[in-house]
Amino acid sequence: MNTMSPVYTIQTECQDCYKCIRRCPVKAIRVESGHAAVMSELCIACGRCVINCPAHAKQYRDDTPLAEKLLESGKKVIVSLAPSFRSEFPHYTPNQLISVLKQLGFYGVSETALGADLVSYEVSSKLSQSVYKNRQKLFISSACPAAVEFIKRYMSGYAPYITDCASPLLAHARYLRKIYGNDIEVVFVGPCIAKKREADVWNEISAAITFKELRKMMTDAGIAEVQTEGHLDEDGNFVPFISAKAQDEKPDFIPRRAAKAELFPLEGGMIAACKKYKQLRDIRTIAVSGIEAIRDTLSGLDVSSLSEPLFLEVLSCTGGCVNGPGTEQTSAMALRRMQTIDFAEKADNTLDDRTIRAIPEMQGTLPGDPVEEKVFTESQINEAMRSVGKYSAADEINCNGCGYETCRNFAVAMLSGVAEKTMCVSYMRKLAQKKANGLVRAIPSGVVIVDKNMNIVECNKNFAKLMGQDIADMYDVKPGLEGADLAAMTKSARLFKSVLVPNGPDVVEREVHEAKKILHYTVFVIEKEEIAAGVVEDVTAPKNQKERTISQAQKVIDKNLATVQKIAFLLGENAAETESMLNSIIESYSIDDEQDGDDDK
Repeated sequence: MNTMSPVYTIQTECQDCYKCIRRCPVKAIRVESGHAAVMSELCIACGRCVINCPAHAKQYRDDTPLAEKLLESGKKVIVSLAPSFRSEFPHYTPNQLISVLKQLGFYGVSETALGADLVSYEVSSKLSQSVYKNRQKLFISSACPAAVEFIKRYMSGYAPYITDCASPLLAHARYLRKIYGNDIEVVFVGPCIAKKREADVWNEISAAITFKELRKMMTDAGIAEVQTEGHLDEDGNFVPFISAKAQDEKPDFIPRRAAKAELFPLEGGMIAACKKYKQLRDIRTIAVSGIEAIRDTLSGLDVSSLSEPLFLEVLSCTGGCVNGPGTEQTSAMALRRMQTIDFAEKADNTLDDRTIRAIPEMQGTLPGDPVEEKVFTESQINEAMRSVGKYSAADEINCNGCGYETCRNFAVAMLSGVAEKTMCVSYMRKLAQKKANGLVRAIPSGVVIVDKNMNIVECNKNFAKLMGQDIADMYDVKPGLEGADLAAMTKSARLFKSVLVPNGPDVVEREVHEAKKILHYTVFVIEKEEIAAGVVEDVTAPKNQKERTISQAQKVIDKNLATVQKIAFLLGENAAETESMLNSIIESYSIDDEQDGDDDK
């Protein structure tokens, strides 16, 4: 048994998007320090997180090394090929794909659908008997391992209604061992990650790889998948040319081709195959695909209220196995369905009697212990919500940004230790806004933020004071001055416009004379062509004059030290710059003296 979970996380690749939580139907994800990790003890291996992770941080276990090791063992290794291969490899005829697999070293190729036919025969027989003998009202199919595990773990009240019948893969593996001997190895190839769980549990299944993993083996072996040359057969199908070695053979499925169970990859396919063996009179049938749909179908169902017996076919992938996580899904869903149906139409309706007589042991479903739901008091939940700023029902916006459907569900996840406060988008936004507002208010300089129309978005009291007493009075009435026209307050609005034009500079520093003040502006872009901010200082203020004097003097010192080695060459230029700096300092003091004189008057 493989000890590594079928689905896992590459922590260094996780980008804190929480998309895996949104997509996971059972929320088997724990977030620690901003990274989302799969909890194998809760995972049903449906593969939804693998498909939807934008950073490819969610991966499934690569079992190609195990398959290659089996091929090197010298034993007969037989492929159990899922019937959805027709939609995954449409440019290969079945015989050509078999040839490719044999080139990889497999002894033979058999259809998993052969096991599905055995399941169809067994289930249809049991349904007919149970309806009249036991008066049972509900039957749930056991064909999909992810769906079975979901019901056993998360809807355990309906677990007793799962038919005690092996999955198609398990039935097929047992059948092949009965026909070819127990010393063979059986490797599943198909679209399903959950089959890896079956291989971990049942000894009859040696390994399970996906279609993507098969492509990897083909690439490593130098077998080109994409075929650009070929011909049309008598039915008008494109037949690609493959290697001479493969063309010399006329391989076929062993020990025979499957029957109508080749429809199993499609929603309703199992019901259609079962009806080929038994009419299923007096039994209602419903096909449901997708974990959410299964949950909705069963939630609150009172079995005793059913007027007639119901057989429920359940598949974890929406639309069926042709949408499995181990597929490339490069073509439209409609086309994949049609390719599967077209292939199945040419199959027999049922298996022959000789094959049926060789049916193996058919009991056994994938085990799964019920997940105990943690229960918290209302006060605990409310306290958790208050920790992220949810003080009333109005605060519970249920935005799903954290990955959970409701704020209450998120609070329960925090209490369960699988979620963090920082996952709440509204909480983090409010926190960031509070920090920004606090910084703007506390900074000793004037700060103003404007949009491209020169309307103020936010400013602090110090900026309002720099603009004059009238503006300061306006600030007292309307803190922040949101919506006020900056251009009506100061001629420095042109600096903000200069950074908001297309291809404008990111930062501009200028000194602007406003009345009897010299204001130093540092204007920078927050959002290109949309929002800009400015930090404003009155360089004529006594404190700023002192700092400016020190700064200008330091510049003089640094400049002179830098020019010692080139004093002869740069003497004139340096003297001119020094004079300019000193004159600037003198001018600053002169303005201050003039202002003091006015105050005395």
